[in-house]
Amino acid sequence: MHKDFESFCRRFKAAAAGKEDDENAVAAGIPLVQELLSSDLWWRDFIREVLAERTWFKQQPPTLWPNEITLYRSPDQSFLILAYIWESYSVDTIHDHGSWGIVGSYINKIREVKYLRLDDGAVAGHAELEATEEKVLKPGEITTVFPLDGGIHQMENASGDIAVTINVYGRTVRRGYLQFFDRERSTVRRVYPPRTFKEVLMVRTLAAMGGAADILSEAMGNSLPDYVREEYCQALG
Repeated sequence: MHKDFESFCRRFKAAAAGKEDDENAVAAGIPLVQELLSSDLWWRDFIREVLAERTWFKQQPPTLWPNEITLYRSPDQSFLILAYIWESYSVDTIHDHGSWGIVGSYINKIREVKYLRLDDGAVAGHAELEATEEKVLKPGEITTVFPLDGGIHQMENASGDIAVTINVYGRTVRRGYLQFFDRERSTVRRVYPPRTFKEVLMVRTLAAMGGAADILSEAMGNSLPDYVREEYCQALG
């Protein structure tokens, strides 16, 4: 780990990660993230080590985004540092977040659109969004997100070349899934990590087949996260 990045992790932990109030944590963390974005030495060293030590790729956890790289996860799970490498003109799905976050443009420009959720979430699978802000982040510039409906946005590589963002997220308030939105269809759906998604797909398959209450009930006897148990309950109808 490069000394600049190691120093950032240590100072971020002391300054921001321990604050209980999301807004105070973000405010304390922004100048530190901006400082990290001002140097590329630590990033070059990171890539050099990864390419030389190829076992690193096998150690990366499965994620929702194939362009996501885990840089650091604090032992107490108070914060997480990710890098996203964006191919030219790639566009992300509109999504929410399970924690507060500080997102910094690192290499080339990133466009962001923030959204306000207009409905109250009472109808499953339905969501109405209104775009509230659009901006292009130049290298070194920051945007922030907050948990759940306070962090709905969409990111896009605004250049014809590779772009990189450095994202720092706080302690998760909702684990297990994110929500992806389709503004044109006014829909929302849960999106699970790859391993969980395989189980969810099997549960939904049994629901579609019918006559599988015994299998589902037996499996529900296991220790399940609440969000997975909800899928079983829906399958049982």
